Amino acid sequence: MRTTAYTTVRPRYGFLDVVGLLFRELLLMVVIFLLVFAIGTAAVLTLKKSYTASASVYAGVGQEYVYQPRVGAADRGGQPLEADAVAQSEAQILGSLAVKQKTVDALGADAILGPRARGTPAEKKAAALKALDSGLGVGTTPGSAIISASYAADDPVRAATILNGLIDQYLVQRRSVFRDRATPAIAAQREAFEDELAKADAAYNAFMTSNDIGDFATAKASLAANYQTTQAEALSLRAQLNQATQRLNTLQAQLAQQPAEVVLQQDLNVSAQNQILELRTQREALLSRYTPDAQPVKDIEQQIADLQSYVASGTTVGAKEVRTGPSTIFTAIETERITAAADRAGLAARLAVADSQLALLRSRLAEMNRLESTNANLAGNREVLTASIREFQQREAQARADGALVAAGADNVTVIERAEAPTRGSSLKAPLLAVVFLFAAFTALCVGLLRVFTRRGYVTPASTGRTLEMPVLAVAPMKAR
Repeated sequence: MRTTAYTTVRPRYGFLDVVGLLFRELLLMVVIFLLVFAIGTAAVLTLKKSYTASASVYAGVGQEYVYQPRVGAADRGGQPLEADAVAQSEAQILGSLAVKQKTVDALGADAILGPRARGTPAEKKAAALKALDSGLGVGTTPGSAIISASYAADDPVRAATILNGLIDQYLVQRRSVFRDRATPAIAAQREAFEDELAKADAAYNAFMTSNDIGDFATAKASLAANYQTTQAEALSLRAQLNQATQRLNTLQAQLAQQPAEVVLQQDLNVSAQNQILELRTQREALLSRYTPDAQPVKDIEQQIADLQSYVASGTTVGAKEVRTGPSTIFTAIETERITAAADRAGLAARLAVADSQLALLRSRLAEMNRLESTNANLAGNREVLTASIREFQQREAQARADGALVAAGADNVTVIERAEAPTRGSSLKAPLLAVVFLFAAFTALCVGLLRVFTRRGYVTPASTGRTLEMPVLAVAPMKAR
């Protein structure tokens, strides 16, 4: 017994077969196209014109975009951002949700939605935020500090009002974002440093009082100068003392060589010389009466010659009377010795005083050197705290001045052009009609293809032969039912 199996084979269509079958469904496709196109056209024609208000904001580089170290010198800050980076940052603030919420709170949801305002206040606020999110456009240009803002609405006046309100709230929000929050902390830290400085001053004053020091640096410098002066004086006194001692020894040696008494006056016996003078006088008297050859003259000359020879023998002169007394040299040397001894004693006393002063100064300097590290720690702590307080006072004053300037309007963000009500509106009717036309054509084509590929049986001879892999010899018209 033969068993017969049946299977369903889908027709195979060629391109010409599909085109021919689509022409058979042309009426249906036209109806579908007209229906979809009519519905889309009706929807597009209900759209209103959109009015776009535009504004521009200049966002320059301000202090808030320059790194300033919280502790340390302010001149160690970093480089500011580029202009386009600042503009992008400000654009993010302009388009932030916080600015939109502030705008909704400031203008009200009804002013933003217009006639479309429906529902509860919460629903209106959500719808207003959605309208702001969809209608707002914020853009920047690379390398430029200009921010372009736009808002699209169906009413030109409302579009300009909303965009200006949003820019106003952006200016408020950015001041809140960049508000100085460090000034209270700086003030608190300054007060803490002032308390620490008061404690450090008390400790330093107690240290100075306990060690009997007015100014450590001045006291140490004065001690060092006094020590040098006293040491130089001691060396000078020691040299003078050695000189005085040597002088005293020399005077004592000289004094030992000098007699205490010397001859003050000595009368000599000169009678022979006197006799010679008398004889000469007599000879002169005789010559007045006698000739030189006379015997009396010759006798006197003989006596004079004898006396002269006697005097020449040296035995005729002798000490007739001698008077002695103290030696002036001995007395002068003794006086000078006494003076030298007194000077030496004075120099020795002065040297002893200088040595004692040197010992005191040396011990005081040693104590100062021992206290120097403690003084350096205490003074350094005071200097560091004073410098920190001065720095924090300067930062606090600068922060307050900067806040006052920003509040007065000295800001790096300037509204170049505020939004004005646009005179021309834009409509998407033409491009939307083209889209509707294409969509209607595509829908009609899809319906036609669906009809072609869901049709049962073999419709064309070519698809029949291609599907059954047999040649079609003849085509008979379908018998009407």
